[in-house]
Amino acid sequence: MSDAELARVVREEWGRLIALLLARFRRLDLVEDALADAVEVAAHRWRADGVPDNPAAWLNTAASRRVLDRLRAEAMQQRRAPLLVTDSEHRQSRAGAMADTGDLVEDDVLRLVLMCTHPALAPEAASALALRLVLGVSTPDVARLFLVPESTMAARITRAKKKIVAAGIPFAVPGAGLLPERVDTVAQTAYLAFTAGYAPGSGPDLLRAGLAGEALRLVRVVLAQRPRESVLIALLALMLLQHSRRDARVGAEGALVQLADQNRAMWHAPEIAEALGLLRSFGPTPALTLQGAAYLIQAQIAAEHATADTAAVTRWDRIVRRYDALLQLTPSPAAQLARAVAVAESEGPAAGLDALDDVHMPASHRPAAVRGELLARLGRTDAARAALEEAVGQCRNESEATHLRKRLTELG
Repeated sequence: MSDAELARVVREEWGRLIALLLARFRRLDLVEDALADAVEVAAHRWRADGVPDNPAAWLNTAASRRVLDRLRAEAMQQRRAPLLVTDSEHRQSRAGAMADTGDLVEDDVLRLVLMCTHPALAPEAASALALRLVLGVSTPDVARLFLVPESTMAARITRAKKKIVAAGIPFAVPGAGLLPERVDTVAQTAYLAFTAGYAPGSGPDLLRAGLAGEALRLVRVVLAQRPRESVLIALLALMLLQHSRRDARVGAEGALVQLADQNRAMWHAPEIAEALGLLRSFGPTPALTLQGAAYLIQAQIAAEHATADTAAVTRWDRIVRRYDALLQLTPSPAAQLARAVAVAESEGPAAGLDALDDVHMPASHRPAAVRGELLARLGRTDAARAALEEAVGQCRNESEATHLRKRLTELG
């Protein structure tokens, strides 16, 4: 159980630990390597000694010692050991309470996100770095979110980290006057983090509710400072509607429960009500950026599900039209795939298969999974099995792979 517990702690606490260490030492080039070293040591130590009472604190202490070791080594090389060690100890005593150049919130995770989304970094690189460094999303899963090879994403993240160190970008919340230029990138980062929590690309869990909830919290924190920021309002509505279904999406032993089979009484009504109120605040012709309009349309699609009494009465025709509008604004393979599913529900599985022909997502198992399901509905069992077997081969999420294998079994 020590390996499983370590994996859980790393998954859930990585971003917070990075933020704590960075608040103390202000050395991004040392902090991440030190924490990775601490995890490696824990993998061996915990097998022999058992899991400590406070695993996250154990990792924090081990990583801190490694940073201090590196600082002392640097001090010796530069013949300034007393000065640097004294400065490091002074930082520790203050434990992240160093003077802030900004005038906003005291939130270490947000500080780290804002550091990663500095205008010196390209938006895609900034979001990728924040996902990996702050929110603990694995590099392969970040690559899947951006639909690029893992090696490409690893290189992009490495370059972004080096640029932060070289440019001396501060670990601080910017002043209120500088925040607007980072809002769009922060929103995109939160959106991708929520997606990684809502539908993890790999690992044992169907849903990482903690990650999704943290992404939602970050949007609320920034929105508290920019209450009229329409892109954040639209994104919050979308997140609330999707997050409201979290308990109903997971069945016994972590099994996937599809939308049509979910117990709607388990959906979180207060979150749905809040989201619908946010959507009403936009009015019939809202003035939005392209990014904000995309979030709003996705929220309106989620609202169609939230306001339907059952899956059978969902207005799939309206959902198809909303996906058409979304694809005109921001074309993406994920939206094309979702539209194909909506077409299948509205017009039948044959029409859904036709719509699926235009979807190209080489790194994802989901197009093959949808194709297998639609072929099964048409009674084309052999072709359905072939598609589902392809999906199983591509799937890196254990819960989804188990669901796909179950469907294969059901097909005989």
